Amino acid sequence: MPLEIERTGPSRSSVRQTVVWLLLLGSACIPISLLWDYSWECSIGIDSVWAPPHLATYLSVATCAISALALVGISTLSPVGRASSVRLGALHAPIGAWLALWGAAAFLVALLFERWWRATYGLGAGIWHPPQISKAVAYFSVLIGVWLVCLWGQNQSSRAIGSAQALGFTSAGALVLAMVTIVTLVTNYPNRQHSVWFYELSCSTYPVLLAALAIAGKLPYPATAASLAYMTILCLMVWLLPLFPAKPQMAPIYNAMNHMMPPPFPLLLAVPAVAFDVLIRNCDWSQYRFRFWLQAGLAGVAFLILFIAGQWLFAEFLLTDQADNWFFAGGGRHWPFFLKISAGAQRDFWIMADKEMNMSNILTCAALSIGAVALGVWIGHWMQRLRR
Repeated sequence: MPLEIERTGPSRSSVRQTVVWLLLLGSACIPISLLWDYSWECSIGIDSVWAPPHLATYLSVATCAISALALVGISTLSPVGRASSVRLGALHAPIGAWLALWGAAAFLVALLFERWWRATYGLGAGIWHPPQISKAVAYFSVLIGVWLVCLWGQNQSSRAIGSAQALGFTSAGALVLAMVTIVTLVTNYPNRQHSVWFYELSCSTYPVLLAALAIAGKLPYPATAASLAYMTILCLMVWLLPLFPAKPQMAPIYNAMNHMMPPPFPLLLAVPAVAFDVLIRNCDWSQYRFRFWLQAGLAGVAFLILFIAGQWLFAEFLLTDQADNWFFAGGGRHWPFFLKISAGAQRDFWIMADKEMNMSNILTCAALSIGAVALGVWIGHWMQRLRR
């Protein structure tokens, strides 16, 4: 009998680990399919329910849902799994699996809601209409759920720092970073990167995730690794999508094209991410009385300075002829076929009179960045304690 239990234990653990990796793979396909969908709408324009990018998204969410259900079954049938999971009725699963399942169900509801909305109001009902917002919430729920499942695996692991579970947690965090970029994609064009709105939005979002990664990750430099993985995902789509032929199939056509349009080049998050790993993770703050706010203040200001300095100059480069190539996909040359834009505006910075970067707006960005880091540090410490 002991030998039988011993053989069953590792087998069940191996199956569970395989399911977690399948869950991570399905979640990785969500931002990839959404970037494909963005390029499809900007290049071809026919946005049917059964368009190939939409099918890829459906399959990605379904993969996550099936994998999460498998985790429910494994946890419910295992005494060890029940002890390290959250109970819902007679069923048990890690909290991340429950969140991913809720996100998959919310996506199905949002999809039906969108079909009704389009039948009622037509296709030209705006970009961020209620069904689109509902779908975005569902995507974030699935991705954050997968992130928590990977965190659960990392925290349950007794292996050394740098294990496969730690790599999974960092990779899932990179997918959440990518999702933030995708939902704010229209504000990430280089033409908008001298406007205060772009920096206010960035300072309010990315520091939360980078700080949580720096605190809870078990890789040597988790925030840096996640930001590099984030850049890799988006760069691959920037480089690969234009390899496929495409042409607009709807009017009006203001920008003719013969290939898929690349999304904007990813943000340089790796620059401030290094500072986060140094200031938040590797510095000893135990001797300071107000270490929480000191940590948040220094990391928040570091993010503001490094991100603005790097992105401001990089945006100027992206609008030059030197960036008009396959690698950077810049030069102000790639625009949706339906967008009417003058030749001058393609390479200009779009700055409204009240949205210029002045000292008052910089202080606002600093406050947002510090607050975001403080929230991220709090979330990171909560993540360190998560065992279910």
